[in-house]
Amino acid sequence: MDEDIELIARTFRVLDSENYEQALPYIADDFVMETPAAMASEPQLYRGPDGVRRWWESFLEAMDTVRLETLAIEDAGTGRAIISFVIHVRGKSSGIEAEQRAFAIGTTSKGKITGLEIFPEIELAREAAQDWPTET
Repeated sequence: MDEDIELIARTFRVLDSENYEQALPYIADDFVMETPAAMASEPQLYRGPDGVRRWWESFLEAMDTVRLETLAIEDAGTGRAIISFVIHVRGKSSGIEAEQRAFAIGTTSKGKITGLEIFPEIELAREAAQDWPTET
């Protein structure tokens, strides 16, 4: 498996409410992730490991558990991969369980994840990946 794809897979394996701190060493200081309005009740921009921590903590204010289940990872070119995943949650006060399917383009550089762009549909992620410039 390509090193970049393995890095993304390893990081997603520990992204849950009990272990998310284990993913922080894999996150670059210049990491950027934006949660789009189509996918989040409060769209925001998250930067660096502290941003990832803030994203999880905002989830855990309302949720008892949060778990990301990776369904597939596709190579999208040097340092990039498309991740298909499901977010599983259980409400803190209600106990209601829910899930949301999502897709993301993960980018890597120098052994760290530098970005995560989230999409509601796989076709949108694939189109965005095709539009990115290739390295020369």
